Amino acid sequence: MRGKASIFKSLVVMLVLILVLSACSSESSTTTSSEEASTKETGKPTYGGTLVRADIYGDPQNLDPAIRSHGTNTSMITWNIFEPLVRYDAVKGKFTPANAESWDISSDGKVYSFTLRKGVKFHNGREVTAEDFKYTLERVLAPKTASPNAGSLTGIAGSQEFMAGTSKEVTGIKVVNPTKLEITLSKPDNTFLTIMSLPFTGALPKEVVEEKGEKFGQEPVGAGPFKFSKWVRDSEIDLVANEDYYAGKPYLEKVVYKIMMDQTARDNAFASNQIDMMVLGDAQYKRYATDPTFKSQIVEVPELFTRNMKFNLEKKGPWQDVRVRQAINYAIDRDTIIGSVIQGKAYSALGVLPTSIQGFNKGVTTYKYNPAKAKKLLADAGYSGGFTLNILTTSHPAFGLPAVEALSGYLEKIGIKVKTEQVDFATLTDRLNSGDYEVAMSSNGGSTNPVEYLSRYFHSKNDGASGNTSHYNNQAVDVLLDKASETTDDKEMITDIQKAEDLIVKDAPWWFFNYNKAVIVHQKWIKGLQPVPTDIDYQDLTKVWVDESQE
Repeated sequence: MRGKASIFKSLVVMLVLILVLSACSSESSTTTSSEEASTKETGKPTYGGTLVRADIYGDPQNLDPAIRSHGTNTSMITWNIFEPLVRYDAVKGKFTPANAESWDISSDGKVYSFTLRKGVKFHNGREVTAEDFKYTLERVLAPKTASPNAGSLTGIAGSQEFMAGTSKEVTGIKVVNPTKLEITLSKPDNTFLTIMSLPFTGALPKEVVEEKGEKFGQEPVGAGPFKFSKWVRDSEIDLVANEDYYAGKPYLEKVVYKIMMDQTARDNAFASNQIDMMVLGDAQYKRYATDPTFKSQIVEVPELFTRNMKFNLEKKGPWQDVRVRQAINYAIDRDTIIGSVIQGKAYSALGVLPTSIQGFNKGVTTYKYNPAKAKKLLADAGYSGGFTLNILTTSHPAFGLPAVEALSGYLEKIGIKVKTEQVDFATLTDRLNSGDYEVAMSSNGGSTNPVEYLSRYFHSKNDGASGNTSHYNNQAVDVLLDKASETTDDKEMITDIQKAEDLIVKDAPWWFFNYNKAVIVHQKWIKGLQPVPTDIDYQDLTKVWVDESQE
């Protein structure tokens, strides 16, 4: 009984990340007992067995990677079904070949030439060609698809004309021959390989997509290491090993994502061996982490996620005034909430970028708890009498209702009353993407590339479902992020992203809450799980196996 997903992303200039992570591990008192254990394992991986993992995020609405955004409940599954041109090994800090066996980048940084592997097959048995990648990328950009990921590909030459309907194809995507794909960018972008490692860029079989129509999202077909098998709504999603996977059949025979929102139910299922692994919530953390029984069964890592409360800057309300947003940031004692509500399983946020990412800036403008300053800012903004804040949230303990209940007391002290609306994770994601909220609790991140990290959530080109769900718009920030994405100079890139982050933090489109400490507990017979900093849910399941001698 077992379960888990795939890996994520970053850019070529990110080798420094390895040093950053190692330094962070000592600063943040990170435990990686499972990583150490995995390096000492002498047992030879064996084939067979099922991995059942608890899915704590709720039932996905759609598994079509072009339709869905980067939500964890979708991506941790689609990572295994679809195969992009490249993958990013976040643990080792490098890109690895995937559907493309190699790639070259022109000296001006604008032309990417990918050489595809021969013999890679879709789950329906047809061979993958360069034409399939052209179709897939153009499908994401096509207006009728309404993909939230389209903004990530607008740097490709000819994409704007294609989206406007003045061109029948994206001229910057060229099929040289069945195994050679050439992509030309309008300008250099050092985040492009990061983008090309994401599930929505994985090749799709056009004939299957067109035959299934809307059902494709319920019965997806890709070329990844696992094939879609079964979906029982609000219960489980099953994948089976792709025996024809180009890198060899995965060790696991089957993966089951068991949708279990209730923490007590997860604990009971784990204790009775009904599930093999689960991400630990804050209330569970100390119990498992301090129990010697589970010492070698814990995987822990400072994750590249920033928990926050975001303000919808397109909605009219007091939060339109930057002084109100700053006041809220000053009014809440995040350290106390982290200690009492999250049981210490997080690190206090200084700004947007978490501690384990390249370019993390200890000197970023930040908000220390200062209720007197908060009151003055509210008065200066004309809200000395206070107002009511409607907060959209989930039940998630680290950035959901428990956190909202804790922060409400602090806001009441400066005259702000809080009303909450609790929804499930999928609904929260949809309402953030559609702009149907005033203020919302959220968790964002998942990239080791600081330019991509900041651009996704704060660049105006990604407004709305593409990532910038706060609808934040600061042209000075856009210019700095564009400049950072085009340079090949590491120092210049870091300088630009730190300037951009400082402006963002001063504008306070979010209440900056915490950086996640991600923890997995697994049964002793599960081997090969890794401390993935981009998102511990995105495991490379081709490395996971079952030691039946330990069952």
